[in-house]
Amino acid sequence: MIRNYFKIAFRGFQKNKGYTLINVSGLALGMAMAMLIFMWVWDEWNYNKSSENYRNVGRVMSHTVQNGNTVTSPNMPFPLAAELRENFPADFENVAISWDTEDYNLVSGENKFRKKGRFMEPDGAKILALQMVSGSITALTDPSHILLSESAAVSIFGNNKPIGRILKIDNELDGLVAGVYRDFPGNSDYHDLSFVAPWKLFTSAKRRQWVNEMRDNWNVTTFEILVQTRKNRSVEAASRKIKDVLSKHLKAASKPAGLSPVIYLHPMSKWHLYASWENGINTGGQIYYLKLFTAIAIFILMLACINFVNLTTARSGQRAREVGVRKAVGSMRAQLVFQFISESFLVVAFSFLAALLLVDLALPLFNAITEKKIELFLMNGFASNPYFIPVGILFCVLVSIIAGGYPALYLSSFKPVHILKSGSGHVGRLSSAPRKTLVVLQFTISVSLIIGTVGVFRQIQFGKNRNAGYNKTDLLNVKIPPGSKGLDALQNELLQSGVVTSVAQSSGPVTDLLSNARGFDWEGKSADDQDEFAVIAASHSYGKTIGWKITQGRDFSEESIADSSAIIINQSAAKYMGLVNPVGKKVRWKDGTFNDSEYHIVGVVQDMIMQSPYEPVKQSIYFMTYAPNYLYIKLDKNAKMRDALTTVSTLFDKHLPGTLFDFKFAEEQYGAKFKTENRIGSLTFLFAAVAIFISCLGLFGLAAFTAEQRRGEIGIRKVLGASIASVWQLIAKEFVYLTLLAIFIAIPVSYYFLSQMLAKYPYHTTIPWWIFGASGLAALTLTFLTVSYQAVKAALANPVKALRSE
Repeated sequence: MIRNYFKIAFRGFQKNKGYTLINVSGLALGMAMAMLIFMWVWDEWNYNKSSENYRNVGRVMSHTVQNGNTVTSPNMPFPLAAELRENFPADFENVAISWDTEDYNLVSGENKFRKKGRFMEPDGAKILALQMVSGSITALTDPSHILLSESAAVSIFGNNKPIGRILKIDNELDGLVAGVYRDFPGNSDYHDLSFVAPWKLFTSAKRRQWVNEMRDNWNVTTFEILVQTRKNRSVEAASRKIKDVLSKHLKAASKPAGLSPVIYLHPMSKWHLYASWENGINTGGQIYYLKLFTAIAIFILMLACINFVNLTTARSGQRAREVGVRKAVGSMRAQLVFQFISESFLVVAFSFLAALLLVDLALPLFNAITEKKIELFLMNGFASNPYFIPVGILFCVLVSIIAGGYPALYLSSFKPVHILKSGSGHVGRLSSAPRKTLVVLQFTISVSLIIGTVGVFRQIQFGKNRNAGYNKTDLLNVKIPPGSKGLDALQNELLQSGVVTSVAQSSGPVTDLLSNARGFDWEGKSADDQDEFAVIAASHSYGKTIGWKITQGRDFSEESIADSSAIIINQSAAKYMGLVNPVGKKVRWKDGTFNDSEYHIVGVVQDMIMQSPYEPVKQSIYFMTYAPNYLYIKLDKNAKMRDALTTVSTLFDKHLPGTLFDFKFAEEQYGAKFKTENRIGSLTFLFAAVAIFISCLGLFGLAAFTAEQRRGEIGIRKVLGASIASVWQLIAKEFVYLTLLAIFIAIPVSYYFLSQMLAKYPYHTTIPWWIFGASGLAALTLTFLTVSYQAVKAALANPVKALRSE
């Protein structure tokens, strides 16, 4: 019996090749897109979960009330690590101070490399659960040892053994390679971590001597602290136990009574997905897009299933006589349902195989958009993915039931007496109502995705159009080892080269904030103010080089001796401090890096976007005393870029021979801030395009069926003198009306979800009316073009052929 079902199904497919092709291609495209999205979601969901310790690893963060708002920060004071290690041994197995991952200059013999590395206390390697290929994880207890990743070892030493080789870090530190660890996967915060080095090696550098002065300083919050709880202690339980540790020490240090930051352990499994905070409350982050894209995947799959349902029920009349005969000879309804679902399963199975092929072809492009390295499950073989085949079969069965369930129940419900008398199934005014409803649902989803895509790109453009506060054009950023000899000579020759207009040094990049500090006092400061400022040290030519805008006072001056104790604050800092006329005001930094020093404000600079362009600018203080980590070079706009870079590179190698000239354009670094939004925009555009295509594919099939069903009527109308326009109206108007209805439903739905998405950003664009008008017009135009092809084709057909067949 089942064999006969398949025979009938194959004959039906061969007889109706066009509709079969539409069904298979629509389902295949929908399933392929759903598979791609689910693979991306799965990869994101497992972010940072490759480590065997991830359930017990957390990052220490603080919630601090500042001017009525709670600010969340991962920057911790140095002595907090020792406090957790010594006073909470029952809770923590490992605690480690860590410096954030940065680019470092590595030299091996005559070869120079730029690699990302991290300095940590020895327990850090245990917390990260480094998987050693060679050497031991305990090697970091020796301050001269470093560990390399596999890829870095191959990149630097090729096929030679790296163990025992010396690497010079930033022309200052010598690290002996004592081990090689397996690279972290792409869905890890440490995927690009090329080396791990001991904390004592970090603090042995001359430029890091200030770190040793921070051992008892609870005021400077610059360090990252990672913890690993004991197996019997959850991260959440340990977090509740230590929440008041920091505030107790600050109060003991005679800080204001209102100074009570609460510390919190952010679990490793949530670093990526739940990275957003607002007023001390975690507001999610990437998890929002996982939920959004999961819903989109389901919607796209639903659109494909709707096509199948619509075309199958629309063509039900052609199966009516078969159903009547089968029922007349004794077929049960359950048998008919099973037959039609079996036919659906065949279509779905073919579509699934086609979807696998589409996924395989699309993965390179999809990976390029998402910056992933996702592989098709089959690529690793069945042994590594034993659940793939069972899950694939289950998936096909579920889609078969979803896509074929309604048509099966609909077709099997025909009464044999009525069918054999009339030769067709149920026909009436309401027989097409379910199909119309599904078409409206299809285009409601499609139009909503179009509106969402336009909204996302408007938000991206809004961030790009926001005034950065400095001039990014022709600005080079070069990371240099602090204390490098030859900087003054290099700067002089660069200025004399004719291709450089200005050079400056700074402690951090202009596109990021690396250091924060507390302990500032100023006139009018509230006793309850838990201050925290971003601190940036720079040379006197910093402002001129980056092109910042002074709104009050003046810039730093090399000629003014008093500027050694001068500071410049940004507008956000002036507002935060409540200073209307801040120039000339005194600011004291107690127990900071420079131990109870007094400064005077010489100028106020326009806010510069150094972090996210969608977040408020942090209050910042710029000092003229500095230990430079970065060199900023402003190229002459009239110089040829290639020649200018060659000149700068030559001079760089001349004066800093041990340092790799690895420059970055400030404009590119600033553009990288939109990476997530650009990726989301590209994916949303892709999903919207696929959704529209699937909807139009279904519409194309329904229009073709409508034209075929009304061939006789169209033939008679043409014989009686009907024009092409009237025939087009006969077929197309119904679909146009359905699309208009979908547009009116989609507008409020999409407005709600788009406004919810934009509300996640403190700085966001508006939602003008034309977004809905343009999106609706686009959908209407696509409907018009899709249906018009079939309508015009029917109108141009020879009426004699249609009437002869009737």
